[in-house]
Amino acid sequence: MASLFLLASLALAFLCNCQADLISNVCSIAINPSLCTQTLRSDPRSRGADLKGLGQIAIVKAEAATQNAIRVVKSFSGKFKAIVDTCVETFNDAIGDLKESSQALKAGNKGDVQTRGSSALTNAGTCDDEFGGKEPPRVKAASKTAQDIIGILLAIANKL
Repeated sequence: MASLFLLASLALAFLCNCQADLISNVCSIAINPSLCTQTLRSDPRSRGADLKGLGQIAIVKAEAATQNAIRVVKSFSGKFKAIVDTCVETFNDAIGDLKESSQALKAGNKGDVQTRGSSALTNAGTCDDEFGGKEPPRVKAASKTAQDIIGILLAIANKL
């Protein structure tokens, strides 16, 4: 009985180490490795997830971060109306790209995950370009977070 318990404990430890290695492996090539590690490890669904599972987690987190960027940028609509409108449009385009990435990931289409993820990253970055040097710090921070989390998806897609 004791040997069975020891064997089960070792198997569980091996599984945990493999998962930790998978997250470390993915996050080592992410735009922001520490945010990647924090984002994936903080989600209980990451325990035991494969690359596709981690990709779905990253997509959900990226959509939430992009929605937050929309909320933040809308708070500046009085002073920068035309720019804010463009930002909202391009952030919404990024969310659409992320939804398409999710479908591609489910279908096992690595190329489409990469293409849609790259498009989401470009769309999110467009807001920064629109503001030029006048981007409010809160908008810049929210946009960067969205882009960094989209980057997690791209890191995962490169490992598929």
